[in-house]
Amino acid sequence: MKSLNLNIRSLFSPAITLMARLNYTRKLPLLGSMALVSIVLVVSGLYTSLNQTIQTSQRQLQGLALLEPISRTIQAMQQHRGISAVLLIGNEAMRDRLALKEVEVSEALKVLEEKLPSNQASSENFQHIKKKWDQLRKEGFHWTANENFVAHTRLVEQLQLLSESISDDYALTLDSEIGSYYLIDTFITKLPHTLEHLGQIRAWGAGILTRKQVSESQKVELKVTIGEFAHTLKFLNSNLEKTNAHNPTLRNTLSAVSDDVASSKQQLVDLVESDIISGRLATPPEVFLDMATAQINNIYAQIYVTLLPTTEALIKARIARAEKKLYLSIGTTMLLFLTVIYFAVGNFFVIIGSIRAFTEAARAFAGGNLKTRVRLNTRDELSQVGDSFNQMADGFNAMLETHLEDEIRLRATIETAMDAVVQMDTEGIIIGWNRQAEKVFGWTREEAIGRVLHETIIPNQYREAHQQGLQRFLSGGKLTILNSRAELLGLHRDGHEFPIELTITAVRTKGRYEFNGFIRDITQKKQSEELIWNQANFDALTRLPNRHMFHDRLEQEIKKAQRAGLKIALLYIDLDNFKEINDTLGHHLGDTLLKEAAHRISNCVRTTDTVARMGGDEFTVILAELDDTGHIERVAESILQRLAEPYLLGEETAHVSASIGITIYPDDATEMDNLLKHADQAMYAAKSAGRNRFSYFTQSMQQAAQAKLRLINELHGALAANQFLIYYQPILNLATGHVDKAEALIRWQHPKLGLIGPNEFIPLAEETGLIMEIGDWIFREAARQVKRWRMQYHPAFQLSVNVSPVQFGKNTGSPCLSWFDYLRELELPGKSMNIEITEGLLLASNHDIVGKLHECHNAGLQISIDDFGTGYSSLSYLKKFDIDYLKIDQSFVRDLVTDPNDMALSEAIIVMAHKLGLKVIAEGVETEEQQKLLTDAGCDYAQGYLFSKPVPPEEFEILLTERSSSLAARH
Repeated sequence: MKSLNLNIRSLFSPAITLMARLNYTRKLPLLGSMALVSIVLVVSGLYTSLNQTIQTSQRQLQGLALLEPISRTIQAMQQHRGISAVLLIGNEAMRDRLALKEVEVSEALKVLEEKLPSNQASSENFQHIKKKWDQLRKEGFHWTANENFVAHTRLVEQLQLLSESISDDYALTLDSEIGSYYLIDTFITKLPHTLEHLGQIRAWGAGILTRKQVSESQKVELKVTIGEFAHTLKFLNSNLEKTNAHNPTLRNTLSAVSDDVASSKQQLVDLVESDIISGRLATPPEVFLDMATAQINNIYAQIYVTLLPTTEALIKARIARAEKKLYLSIGTTMLLFLTVIYFAVGNFFVIIGSIRAFTEAARAFAGGNLKTRVRLNTRDELSQVGDSFNQMADGFNAMLETHLEDEIRLRATIETAMDAVVQMDTEGIIIGWNRQAEKVFGWTREEAIGRVLHETIIPNQYREAHQQGLQRFLSGGKLTILNSRAELLGLHRDGHEFPIELTITAVRTKGRYEFNGFIRDITQKKQSEELIWNQANFDALTRLPNRHMFHDRLEQEIKKAQRAGLKIALLYIDLDNFKEINDTLGHHLGDTLLKEAAHRISNCVRTTDTVARMGGDEFTVILAELDDTGHIERVAESILQRLAEPYLLGEETAHVSASIGITIYPDDATEMDNLLKHADQAMYAAKSAGRNRFSYFTQSMQQAAQAKLRLINELHGALAANQFLIYYQPILNLATGHVDKAEALIRWQHPKLGLIGPNEFIPLAEETGLIMEIGDWIFREAARQVKRWRMQYHPAFQLSVNVSPVQFGKNTGSPCLSWFDYLRELELPGKSMNIEITEGLLLASNHDIVGKLHECHNAGLQISIDDFGTGYSSLSYLKKFDIDYLKIDQSFVRDLVTDPNDMALSEAIIVMAHKLGLKVIAEGVETEEQQKLLTDAGCDYAQGYLFSKPVPPEEFEILLTERSSSLAARH
């Protein structure tokens, strides 16, 4: 803050110097003169800016006055073109009308020439227009109709260019206000171009109707002109909308213009398309010409009656606003300036009077009259200075009276201070000792005062340094502990040492130094810091280093390994089936097991190695400074063996194993995060290989993990990108030979990898939770498909969809209710759909899952157990749940012909299911021998490649048709 003030002061140093040398009789007039000059400059700039706006707007009004005669000349020229087109084709009845129109065009040019400024009237461009008009008027009847049309059109273009040139000269195209800019642009460019296209259509159409014949090229020309007209009309309407947006009061007026143009387009273009381009040619040319002219003249009337007057009114309003603003600004500025001068003069007299009063009081006080006070009749800063002077005088008087009171108050403060206050003289003798010092060090005041300080409260290890520091300070040296805080040990009267926080200050009084020590017992603080450090770095349950300390130690070991060129092994340990221990025996015994596991792992490694708990049932081991990698496997085998030994948990005995992932620095990675990631991947590889083993990290694991991550990322957008397909595999009724059912099977049409089967991406969808959305989509797609096939092929046709256990999880609602609502929307019964669940879902069943399955059955949906016989479900589950079908796994069906045991198991499943009122579906039927054995055994349905692979819905419909035809032929 101080440096900022210095910078500001240096910036204003010239002004400070000048003001410091002038008295107030000169300062205030100088500042008033400078303010006057500033105001004059501001007013002058404002006047120039507003005056330029006024002059520009007045020039724009002059330009507007020139645009109407140009527009009327163009209007007459366009009508002359249309009449000429009819007359040149042979309609002599138009000759008189043409003569009148020639006079009108000539008169319009004459009026235009009179109104144009001399430089424009004598310009080469305008003289060229007059010359070409005279040539057209005299020679036009000797030209072809097309040449005559082109000459007229060029004259119209040159007149439009003249209009644009006038607009540029008079600043109309550079209008500063957006509200009037679009309005000016409308009648300068957009509307004239639109009218020109209408005029061309009028000339073309009248000529063709006169000839009673239209060529293909003329049709094309008319279509192109109509297209160009529509294009210019689009820009015209855009301009009108923008003008409306900035001038809401003109909305009705501009809407009339837009409606007239749209009406003309509708009538004229519709007539051209229906009568001329179509080749009917039924409209008399005179009728067409008059109708077109009336429509065009109506639009021109909007220019003269609406657009030009409206623009003129906007510009005049702008001029009025600018003039009003100019007069108001100048008047206000002058009034403010006079007000400032008036109050500045009053301020001058107030300041001078206050300074004189303050000077007289200060001289009296300095002369010894301590009762003198300043009396000012102001409330400004000088009044504050006067008040400060009075307060200083009061304080000076009070200081003499309160000196003794301050000394008493200081002593009371020291006595009641929370810190021990110890005072010492230059000889090291204690001369002050407060109550807190008695509590901290155990010495009473009477016992402490007069004793040598370093023999009383300073431990032996600090005494020599204390005496040397005191001597250096007294001899003119610098004592580093003075005026600073230090943490060291203090000595209690009973001889024990404890941590203290010490601050020392030196005070010079009566020519001698006294030293004040402020001492605080920080024993509890140190204990709290140690507790916080332990909580931050050690696991509360196992007392092993936690994740934070593990990261710190691994980072340090990597640095040491880099310097020494040695290797580090990182072991990532996860207990197998620990969740089951927690769920069955409870978390208390689970915690006991974790503490025992931590103890066993620690006993398998060196004291220089680190064992840490990462959380849950996951541990890590850092084997540091390795020169023999064979030691890694010995440690891993030892950990596996020790962790697999039984755990005595109270009255219970538990068994767990472990999966260990191993990665090596620097062979596998050099960064800490990568080492952790690789060890985690290797651990999961050990789990996948059967658990109770260790696995080293390999590059293929990394590649597989990266491929899995990419597939998960792409899976997130697959549904929105419509990349999923549903294939259908028929389920044959073995008794009738009919295809009564089918199974809906999802496929992923990946844009780069091609068709991906569900075995690859469904586990990923379950892992990420996407299976909820995908499963719902499968059901709804299958429902729409079964409605079609029930209507076309069989009214009782049924589709089966596979349902993931995740869809029946604890934190998810029941999908069956929304599915049943969807079936009702499609007017389908619940039994039109069959959901297939796994034995694993039944095994993990809880009250929540039981309720959701009952909701599905109550909704009318039928339920199948897929892959029956491969899991761990028992007959009690079949009684507990409302199951409709059992699907015999294909592993039993595959060897029916060659393996009697598989045949016996299949027959037993069929008999058991029928006894329980269930139907049986055999999966994986590939041969007719298998089909016959299943039929003879009483199996109800069969599914497999013998009948069809899963196919898209189009191929499935062909299969249904062929199957129905084949059965019909047999019967």
